[in-house]
Amino acid sequence: MAWRYTIVLVTALLAGCGFQLRGASLAETELNIAVVSGISTPSTAYADFLRTVKNEVARAGGVQDGAADVTLQIQGFAFEVEDGAVDAQVRVVEKIARVIVEVAVLDAAGAALAEPWIIELSQSFRTDRTQLLGSFGQQAQVQQALYQIAAKRVLRSLDVLIRMQAVDDRNGAAIAGSGPDAG
Repeated sequence: MAWRYTIVLVTALLAGCGFQLRGASLAETELNIAVVSGISTPSTAYADFLRTVKNEVARAGGVQDGAADVTLQIQGFAFEVEDGAVDAQVRVVEKIARVIVEVAVLDAAGAALAEPWIIELSQSFRTDRTQLLGSFGQQAQVQQALYQIAAKRVLRSLDVLIRMQAVDDRNGAAIAGSGPDAG
């Protein structure tokens, strides 16, 4: 059982770095994917992220009608912007935006398909302290870009997990169909 979690972790990491396995994508599987909140007191930033994930699921071909085959449960979410270096002479502030997301995947019966995983992203950007409105707009763009990247990584990880489940199901059927009693 431990090797299975190790494989899931490695494939999630590979999916997060841009590596993709060959085979059927989520669009080709025609799964009903539900995206649900696992947080009891959501923030505005969390609602924006949840909306981004739902849009990415729709764009990836995951049907959201009827009973869910797979449920993506966002169990944890944090977005923060912290100050980095400050240059008082040119009035520039370097900031670091960070998003952390914890995701669990459940099957149609509500059982976990894998251990929950965490995706953490950060991006640094500079703002001009004399241009507050422009700085706010720039921060909003960085925030949305991070949400988009995190949502795509969630779907890539789900794609890898679904492929691994399909391979396990095929191997299980091959093993069950072989042996002395198979006829």
